Amino acid sequence: MKEHTHSFLQKAISVALLLLIATVSAFASPTALSTQVLVQNNAQVGAGALTLTLTACDTVNGNSFTATGREIIIAQNTDTSPHAITVTPVADPYGGTNTTLTSYSLPASTVSAIQMKYLIGWSSSGTISMTCTSNLVKFAIVQYN
Repeated sequence: MKEHTHSFLQKAISVALLLLIATVSAFASPTALSTQVLVQNNAQVGAGALTLTLTACDTVNGNSFTATGREIIIAQNTDTSPHAITVTPVADPYGGTNTTLTSYSLPASTVSAIQMKYLIGWSSSGTISMTCTSNLVKFAIVQYN
């Protein structure tokens, strides 16, 4: 049987490629959700002007949105089974971490909403991140004036 020999350079390149492949997901960033500004009740509206667009949760990279303190997260579970969402907490300036929105269970076939008025403990550099357990969970981020 013929013995295969590989040079040190070939081995190093192989190891480097394996490391690169293994770490690519570590550099992936959450999928950004567009913020939809709510129409005020004194505005002229036509058909479809009040429609919200919901986006399926990214179960691999998570989702994020730019936070101003005037956003409401709307989460819809379109499945017949419950699924969990997590609004990722960050350490607050007082050394605490709020975990009240960690693994929140969305019941089957429901819509839930939460106002994200207070950014301390939730926003990292102006961004709020979220994860979920199923792409059957859909998000809309609405902003009020």
